Amino acid sequence: MNMNMSFVLILSFLLVACSGKQNQLEKINNLEESLYGNSTTEFNKAKALQLVDMYFEFAEANQEDTNSRVFLFKAGEVAMGMMESDKAIECFHLLYTKYPEHKKASTSLFLEGFVYETQMKDLAMAQKIYLEFLQKYPDHSLANDAKFSLQNLGKSDEEIIKEFEQKLQEEANQKTTNSI
Repeated sequence: MNMNMSFVLILSFLLVACSGKQNQLEKINNLEESLYGNSTTEFNKAKALQLVDMYFEFAEANQEDTNSRVFLFKAGEVAMGMMESDKAIECFHLLYTKYPEHKKASTSLFLEGFVYETQMKDLAMAQKIYLEFLQKYPDHSLANDAKFSLQNLGKSDEEIIKEFEQKLQEEANQKTTNSI
């Protein structure tokens, strides 16, 4: 095979690959528009699940494309919102481990712990993830949320409220004692 023929084959392959990627992006954009573009439309879980799959498939097929990172995070958010916990964890974990430099990697790690805690009720995994998050991102804006979650793992909302009210009462009593 001569050099010109090789060049033509490579160029043809690249054009097909690029048009396939562009086609995927158009399908994602159209589905996003149909889901989010009209505020009067009822939520369509089937379309949302399809969108999660499309985000994930794009990210898997186009790992070097910067859209892949954004799509993994979006897929995790949508899956989490629909209580598709396994898929949410998969997306957040993949973003955090495969693209640790991405601006949403740290948030993905936190959200992975959040899904384990609140949706999966796997407190041991939630604890592990929150501790990893705090070790790697102690100054992150979600660090206090991770600390709060760790302190309250396994407690009901009622228990947390009761402890908070008790703490407020103790602080009020302390102020009264100090002012006397």
